[in-house]
Amino acid sequence: MCFLAVVFAASPAVAQHRTDVMVGVYEYSVVHFYLHGKEVGFAHDLVKRLNDIQGEYHFITVETSSRRRYKDIASGKVDMILLQNPYWHWGGRNVDFSTPIVWEHDILVARRDHVPGPAYFSKVLERSIAGVLGFHYKFVDFRDDPKQLTRLLDISLLYNEPEVLEAVIRGDAEIGVLSAGFMSRKFRHVADLADRIAMGPRADNSYQLASVISRNAPITVERYNSYLNDLRAENAIAPVWSRWHRGVLP
Repeated sequence: MCFLAVVFAASPAVAQHRTDVMVGVYEYSVVHFYLHGKEVGFAHDLVKRLNDIQGEYHFITVETSSRRRYKDIASGKVDMILLQNPYWHWGGRNVDFSTPIVWEHDILVARRDHVPGPAYFSKVLERSIAGVLGFHYKFVDFRDDPKQLTRLLDISLLYNEPEVLEAVIRGDAEIGVLSAGFMSRKFRHVADLADRIAMGPRADNSYQLASVISRNAPITVERYNSYLNDLRAENAIAPVWSRWHRGVLP
């Protein structure tokens, strides 16, 4: 009787042992941001679902930055990063990409009182621009080097998307480049924003986002993809993204 009690008491501890997987996140779109001082966003919801669906790994979010992410994944500080695109200078690094998870879009915004019509957005390279330091934009062939960008363009590279929007509102930049996800939550939370900000007639760029995983990570991309497939089978990804990312495409 005592022996059986010891065996049954020990079993849950064994079952609960998981291998930690450090998941890098940084402020972007509705993927990861701060609300009332708390870290929230789609990345945190996805990590929770990944932890709930299996018992082998414990996914833990770790904050990095758009500029520091490459160094952090190379050094092993993080094992993977949510959410990324292969065009964002991941070529030649010791990483693999998961299957695509969601779609995101870059949109151009300007002060409404500065926009006579949709043609205002057609010559973006001739205007003063605000963007996020470390982000990659299609209209500059996804370059992210600040020195190169400032030599080519009249561009201000700011810390995050809220700063870009504020620069446009103040008139410090004629055009801002922002994610559709970021604008979707700003339109929901700032009642008069639609009266102050105009968007370009179409997305400047549309792209799929996936997870980038170090080849030295404790989890393989194949295993991670299997968890994503399980979540898709339960319809546990698309509705979550839609809840955060209500369409604002022009």
